[in-house]
Amino acid sequence: MTVTGTENLPAEHSGSSVKDCLPVGSPPACSDSQSMNPVKLLLSAIAATLAFHVPAVADVVLPPGFAIETLAGPEVVSEPMEIAFAPDGAAWVTGRAGQVWRIDTTTRKSQIVGSVATDVSGDRGLHGIAFHPDFPKTPHLFLSHHRTNAPQGKYVACVTRWTVEGTGEASRIDPASEKTLLEWEGDQAGQHVGGALLAHPSERVLYVTTGENNQNAQIRTYCDDPNNRAQSLGDLRGKVLRIGFDGSVPKDNPHVQTTGADPRVYSRGHRQPWSLTFDPPTRSILVAENGGDLNDDFDEVNRIVPGANYGWPRVFGRGLQTLTRTNHIDGFTDPWFQYQRNTGASCVGALIYRPSTSGEGFPQKYRGALFYADFSRKSIRSAPLDSRTGTPGASESFVQGLPAGPLALQLGQDGAIYFVTHGGATKGSSEDSLARIVWKQP
Repeated sequence: MTVTGTENLPAEHSGSSVKDCLPVGSPPACSDSQSMNPVKLLLSAIAATLAFHVPAVADVVLPPGFAIETLAGPEVVSEPMEIAFAPDGAAWVTGRAGQVWRIDTTTRKSQIVGSVATDVSGDRGLHGIAFHPDFPKTPHLFLSHHRTNAPQGKYVACVTRWTVEGTGEASRIDPASEKTLLEWEGDQAGQHVGGALLAHPSERVLYVTTGENNQNAQIRTYCDDPNNRAQSLGDLRGKVLRIGFDGSVPKDNPHVQTTGADPRVYSRGHRQPWSLTFDPPTRSILVAENGGDLNDDFDEVNRIVPGANYGWPRVFGRGLQTLTRTNHIDGFTDPWFQYQRNTGASCVGALIYRPSTSGEGFPQKYRGALFYADFSRKSIRSAPLDSRTGTPGASESFVQGLPAGPLALQLGQDGAIYFVTHGGATKGSSEDSLARIVWKQP
């Protein structure tokens, strides 16, 4: 299926909607005292259920000259979560229930290359995927998922390394090759688990995101506690972690010598850091992150700095205290880019557009621009980067009215932007897909 661009680009819909914090169908989390009101929680849960089951009616809108091509639909991928590109250009896609698919981006042929056992309760399941930088010479694949044998009332998240046998269409994940690199435990009743992966090509390390696992009923105590999970250096939740490809601790991690800190912690103060991307020219690591659920909260794209504290849940946005909504607290790292929830509700992917193919890709206007995806708004937007400061300016609509929310956003070797759509709550949907945005007009 191909959808082409039209002339009129309406502003992104800014009405209220229920934000899912997975974002794939777990109950919505509140950020203030509303979370203490069971009636409001019930109404929010009902609204969330309706939002996931009302058929999409809006037309897809994108700029003239662009088109969306569907490479794999629900007959191939179910509950797709993330994309990684192999050196041969094939897209490998994870499914929440544990499947890994390989899709040839030229022929569109697909096959399941393997699967992992994973807990899929709540917002859990298979999420992140990354290839070793020397793949296939070093045939390792990294996955993040959840154990099926966690203690009662708990979940156990893990990052595992697997060996891939064969090449091309013959590629298969060796089911006997699993090596556990990292595990962390959380409360099953809590939300936000993270799970994004980035195999850094030059640092030769693996970056991992973890969600803060908050429970709504504890929100007031949680936000005002300086030792809460996301802030505590001794707790792996609400963090970006950095480990070796063998699970070891890199010697240059920022908290190796910090008393009481887990040395794998690279940055802290994260809520639901959903995705990781790397921008080679600036050596920036970007995290797309879900913010709080009030209309004045912000979703963020954070540029990760070693040892930085991004403030959650003590502050939101640029240092505003989460409980009072007005007081300013110093000492935290501000978002690199943010936008208010009433114009976007669930940031799940971000990249800087730098096509690797000479003379191919999008027009000059979009080169070096930030693109970010919003799951709840079913949209993708772009923002130019200031040539002097390198920070994003005002954003504009790029793709609007997708039939389901995008969950992953990656730049392909062909200069197209690839994304997956996830149409169900905790099950497969007729709107599940792998698609790409291409420039058609010369």
